[in-house]
Amino acid sequence: MLFFVTGLTCQECADKLESHIQRQPGVNGAALMVNGRFIIDCDEDKAETIANEVMVSAPKAQGDVKVKRVQ
Repeated sequence: MLFFVTGLTCQECADKLESHIQRQPGVNGAALMVNGRFIIDCDEDKAETIANEVMVSAPKAQGDVKVKRVQ
């Protein structure tokens, strides 16, 4: 899956978000890039659950964070 994350300016917050998603059941790997691309490799049957977790968790990581699912 691919998301674009904007407004995440705190590196520690970004690291926590990435780590949180990596620990979710069904996630095989996750990488939050400096340019805001958040790439997640996951089991297909868990994709929607993980996508929902990203949409909920990202704004909690830092105030004005916006997330858009691209793929």
